[in-house]
Amino acid sequence: MITTAMMETVLDPFEVPLLLQQVVIALAIGGLIGLEREKEPGKFAGLRTLALLAACGPIFVLIGEETGSLLPEALYLGLAVAMAIGIAAIRFVLTGDEVGFTTSVTVVLVGLLGLLVGYGRYFEATSVAIIAAFLLAEKESLVRYVDNLTYEELTDSMKLAALVFILYPILPAASIDPYGVVFPREVLLFAIFVLLIEFAAYISMRQFGTSRGLQVTGLLAGMANSFATAGVMARMANRSQAARKAAASGLMLSVISMIIRNVGLASIIAVPLIWLLAGPGLAMLLLAAGLSIVLLRRGAEGEIEEIEMDSPFSFQAAAKFAAIYVAITVVSVLAQEQFGEAGVLATAYLGGLVSSAAVAVSAGSIYNQGAVTTEVGAGMVMLGIMASLTSKCVLVELINGKMRWTGIVPMILVGLVGLAAFSVTWFGMFG
Repeated sequence: MITTAMMETVLDPFEVPLLLQQVVIALAIGGLIGLEREKEPGKFAGLRTLALLAACGPIFVLIGEETGSLLPEALYLGLAVAMAIGIAAIRFVLTGDEVGFTTSVTVVLVGLLGLLVGYGRYFEATSVAIIAAFLLAEKESLVRYVDNLTYEELTDSMKLAALVFILYPILPAASIDPYGVVFPREVLLFAIFVLLIEFAAYISMRQFGTSRGLQVTGLLAGMANSFATAGVMARMANRSQAARKAAASGLMLSVISMIIRNVGLASIIAVPLIWLLAGPGLAMLLLAAGLSIVLLRRGAEGEIEEIEMDSPFSFQAAAKFAAIYVAITVVSVLAQEQFGEAGVLATAYLGGLVSSAAVAVSAGSIYNQGAVTTEVGAGMVMLGIMASLTSKCVLVELINGKMRWTGIVPMILVGLVGLAAFSVTWFGMFG
């Protein structure tokens, strides 16, 4: 009888040595970056050079480990630096033009990635390689973007970087209020997300024009955070009449994304919920899509009047959105405490004021645990969507009351249609 131990003994000689695995990974990493360099005219370090340089990294690391010395790694890095300096010198001698150091820096980077692979840091090495290859491949796009960059855009970008890389890490991760609901990092993260959506809208409008740009932003950003997207759309609508129509269309597209996301999440986690959610979800989507098309056509008619934006970011608006977010969070938690054990449906609605996606995930999870029935689980998802629409209506009203008829009323209609369709489906199945 063949035992597991016998099989392992037979297969041991056929196991791929660790060094060979690392060399193959390093070859792939160097080759990925070298592939982009291969396309450069007058290249001095292409696919084969960079692939072989990276492959040497794990070998030198192994030699260093075997000898108990760091000298092999130092020699390897010295080789990479010497190659980089040599490439720059030869390029200057041959061309006499301005010396570009991109290839030289890339050679040193590939050498460092080879060492990372030798140390077993595969994820870090491949991630850096992918990012580097992307930056190298997008050279023309990046240069074109920088050439068109204004001083204000540059300073605002630096401010955003300071929020992300300086302020965010030093903020306390724990709550700072007596109720345990206000977390400084989460509030700042929400503000950063608002700024990123504004930046996406800015880029989209420059690329596609006012109407199409806002609609693209609403559809895509609404999938991630429809509340923040609604606030951005309301602020953009203050620019002009044409912008108001385009922003209203983008707002409805963000609602469509939110509905698809929530129904999809709940149905994937707990498949039986889809039978109660499919009808109401489809009804809301059809109405929201119809309203969006009407607003889209109106927005297209006003496309001649483009929005002039001095900066892609509005830090004041982001702070205002964050304050409203905190207020809604505190109110919902306090109301939740008052309800106590009144029911998960009330909790779902109050939780949906903060995150309808979290409610959808929770509904699917507790249904799978057998804590709620199908109708209650589906009802939680619907109430989460209704709460999300409610919070958006409040936000839009506070930011821009002029969107009452083009933004708030359509969202109310979508919510009412969803509730009616859910009631019909529920009575049809359980009545």
